[in-house]
Amino acid sequence: MGWNLLDQLELILEHDKLIKLVLSRKHDLSLFMEELQLCALTLSYAPKSESSWRHRRWVIKMIAENFQNLQEIVEEESQLVKNIAEKSKMNYRAWNNRCWLVCYMTRSQVLDQLKKSRKWAELHVADNCCFHYRRRLILRMLEGNFVKQDEESSYLLLFRPGWKEELQWNELLIKQYMGREALWVHRRFLAQCWIKHFAALRQELSPHLEAENGVNSGLNDFLDEELQLLHACLNTPADGFDDSPDQAQYAASYILYISKQIHLLGKYKLQERLKEVGDLKALLRKTCPEKLLLWESLSD
Repeated sequence: MGWNLLDQLELILEHDKLIKLVLSRKHDLSLFMEELQLCALTLSYAPKSESSWRHRRWVIKMIAENFQNLQEIVEEESQLVKNIAEKSKMNYRAWNNRCWLVCYMTRSQVLDQLKKSRKWAELHVADNCCFHYRRRLILRMLEGNFVKQDEESSYLLLFRPGWKEELQWNELLIKQYMGREALWVHRRFLAQCWIKHFAALRQELSPHLEAENGVNSGLNDFLDEELQLLHACLNTPADGFDDSPDQAQYAASYILYISKQIHLLGKYKLQERLKEVGDLKALLRKTCPEKLLLWESLSD
């Protein structure tokens, strides 16, 4: 396809009000499917064309509202984005489209996408796009309309092993690929999931146990594991790529971030236990002095 024709296709999609008007009145599924094919063709040559992605989302929304469920289309869309992401690195528009699709996924599709996207994430640990997509999938599992409100506690118990597996997998990647900020951002999200959902759930299901211990024992166990990871990262020997300072910085800022979340919730006091580690703020000032205001806010 020549670039002149490609430019014409993009121009058409940029002025798609007339197209939308015709399609919305016809209500012909075959026409909508042809539009998806047209968008796919344009994206194969211009994978970052915002007008093409925007038009594609509108077509899918119309199909969902007027014709059928989107199980098959969701599968095809996920594969399309995967193929485009392989050829066009850091394509935020493509991944944004994939994240948008999550709201149309069934529970089984969400679980399947968590499984399928894992290998891609392992091969692209510096690319936050895929980890952001995984976070959208996890939120769908935690906050989606898959269960009735009175079944929420039992549902969270069933999903807890999946969250635990994600946390352990993330730790393996952190230790294997030092100094990758995307991995630590993902871990912050997983920690928030624990504080918001699973720690509160454990207290709800075992109130007498929590009262006897004086603290949220589930949160206490979680913090023990996170402090062990902090110790490991602070004592990692230097490698040939000089990633150990970045690893120490991300680990220290992560644990300070978690301590702020816990303090705000009134769940547990972490500051005393952090004294055993040393002056994390001094470490952060040394490794990344340009972010001093951020470190001050985390350690207040």
